Amino acid sequence: MSNPDYFFRRLCRAFSLRGWAVFFLLSGLTACTTTEPQPSEFQPVGLSKATQPNLYIHERNLQFPAIQGLDEELTFGLLSAEIAGQRNQLDYALNTYMKLAMTTQNPGVAERATWIAQFAQQPQASLDAAIIWANTAPNNPDAQRTAAGLLLQNEQYLEAFDHLLRYEHLGGESNYSLLAGHLAESANPVVTELYQLMLEESQQREESSTDLQTALALLSEEAGEIERAQMHLSQALDLEPDNVRALQLQARIYRRQDNTQAARALLEKALKSQPNEVRLWLELARIQLQNQQLKAAEKTFDRIISLQPDNPQIRLALARIQLETQQFEAAQKSLLQLTDDELLADQAYLHLGELAEREGDWQQALDYYAQVEAGQPLLDAVRASVKLLVNNDQLPAALELLDEKRQSNPELTTPLTLLGEQLYRRNQDFSGALNWINQGRDLLPDDQESLRLLYTRALIHYELNQLDTMEEDLRLLLELDPNNAMALNALGYALVNRTDDRTHEGLLLIKKAHALNRESPEILDSLGWALFRLDRLEEARDYLEEAFQRLPDEEIAAHLAEVLWELGEQEEARLLIEQMLQQEEPTPTLDQLLERRPELKFQP
Repeated sequence: MSNPDYFFRRLCRAFSLRGWAVFFLLSGLTACTTTEPQPSEFQPVGLSKATQPNLYIHERNLQFPAIQGLDEELTFGLLSAEIAGQRNQLDYALNTYMKLAMTTQNPGVAERATWIAQFAQQPQASLDAAIIWANTAPNNPDAQRTAAGLLLQNEQYLEAFDHLLRYEHLGGESNYSLLAGHLAESANPVVTELYQLMLEESQQREESSTDLQTALALLSEEAGEIERAQMHLSQALDLEPDNVRALQLQARIYRRQDNTQAARALLEKALKSQPNEVRLWLELARIQLQNQQLKAAEKTFDRIISLQPDNPQIRLALARIQLETQQFEAAQKSLLQLTDDELLADQAYLHLGELAEREGDWQQALDYYAQVEAGQPLLDAVRASVKLLVNNDQLPAALELLDEKRQSNPELTTPLTLLGEQLYRRNQDFSGALNWINQGRDLLPDDQESLRLLYTRALIHYELNQLDTMEEDLRLLLELDPNNAMALNALGYALVNRTDDRTHEGLLLIKKAHALNRESPEILDSLGWALFRLDRLEEARDYLEEAFQRLPDEEIAAHLAEVLWELGEQEEARLLIEQMLQQEEPTPTLDQLLERRPELKFQP
C-alpha cells in the first residue's frame, strides 16, 4: 500500500452506513432487494422520534443480564445504565453497556447493548454489539440472525453469510436470496467470492435448497453470467415451482433478454395459482409499463391496492416501478400523494428530489431534499444535496449544510462528518479535513467515542506523514476495540511502510488482523507487502496473489508486480502492470510505481 489514499478508498466499505433498525431484517425486510418484498415485508425502517416507545416497556422487555463474578465497578455500571434507560437517557445507557459488553464479553450484556443501540438509532454501535453477542452466543439463533442482518445492512456480505449459515444450522430460515439480492443492489465487488462460498455450501449438501439456488442465480445474473443464472434458476423451480422469488427472477431474466411475452406468460400462469401474491402482480405491472400498456398497468395497480388497501408501502412500491419504467409524470403524482403520509414522506421527498435532478432543476431538487427529516432518507438527501452543491461550485454551502445537519441530528454526526472529510480530502486540504473531524468528535457526548472518526483521523495523520500521532489514535482505538482488524492492519502497514526499524512489529500486528479476518484482500495485501519488505518473497507472492484474486486493485497489482520482478518473473510483472494501465480510470498509484521503477513498463 505505497499510496496512503488506499486506506481512504477502503473506508466506506469498512464502515459504510446503509440502514437503521434491522432487528428482524432476515425474517422480513427486503425493501432494498432486487425482487419486490412480500406484503408482510413492507415495514418502515426504524422508528420516528414521535413514535419511538420507551425502551423499557417494549414488548422485548429483556431481563437484567446475568453475569458471573460481578465486582463493584461492574455492578455500578449495570445499575447506572439501567437507571439511565428508565429515564430515557439512551446515550449514557448505550455507552455504558457497550463498554461493559467489550469488557465482559457477556452475551446477555451484548444483547442488551444491541437493542439499546437500535432504539438510540446508532447503527455502528448496533453492529459492534451484535457481533459480540453472536460470537459469545454461537448457539443462539436470535444472535446469529441479528448479526447477519446488521452486517448485511453494512454491506459486509461475506461476514453476513457466515452468521446466516449458523442461523440456518440452528433451525432458522436461510434467506440466502435476500443476502444475494442486497449484494446485487449495492454493486459490491465480492459478488464472485460470495457466489463461490454459496456454491461450495450447496455442493456439500445432500440436497440443495430453492433459496440457495435462487441466491446463486441472483449472483450469477449480477456477474453477467445469464446462462449460469438460468441453470441455477431451473434447479430452484424444479425444487419449488411456485417459489415467488425464483419466479420473479425468471421474469426479470426474460425481460433482460427482451422476451417480455415469455415473462408475462410466466407471471399470468403463476398468478392463477397465487392470485393474492402482491410481488407477482408488481412484476407484471412493471412489464406492462415497460411495454406502454398503461391501461393494463392501471388495472394491475388497482388490483394490487385492493389486496392491501391500508398499506401505503404498496403505493411507494408502485411509484418506484413508475420511476424505473420512466413513467415520470405518473411517478411524481404518486409521490406527491405520499408526502402526506408521516412514515413515507421522507422517502417520497427523496424520490421527488431525484426526479427534479433528472429534469435539470437542481434548485427544486434541493428544496425537496430539504423536506427530508430523519433516518437513512435524510442521510441520502444530504448526500445528494452536497453533490449538487459541489457540482455547482458551492463547496462552502455544502460544508455549511453538513455542519448544520450534523449538529441538529446527533445520530448522524459520524456519517455526515465523514462525508465532509471526503470533500476536504478531494481538495487536498488535509489540515482542513483534520479540523473537520475534530469538530465532529467534539459534537459527540463526552463519554462517547466514534471509532470510525478516530480511524479516519488516524489516516489523515498518515496522509500528513504524522506517524506518531497516527499511532496514538490507532492505539486508543485498539484500547476501545482490541480486535478491530482494520485498525490493526492500518497500524501494522504504517509501521512496515513508513519505518525502517519496526517492520517486524508491523508484521505481528498485520498477522493478528489476518487471524481476525482471513478473507480481507486489504489485509492480505498488507501481509504480502510486509513479507516482501522482509525479503520473504515466495510467501509474499502467495498472499498478494490471493489478495489480487479477491480484489483486482491497482494498489495490490503494484505490490504483486514488484514481488514478481524480484523473483525474476519480469514478463509476468510487466504484463500485470500493462493490464492495470488499460483500465478505464488510471490512478496515480501505477504512475508513481513506474516513475520509481521504469523497468516495469511493458515493452511490446
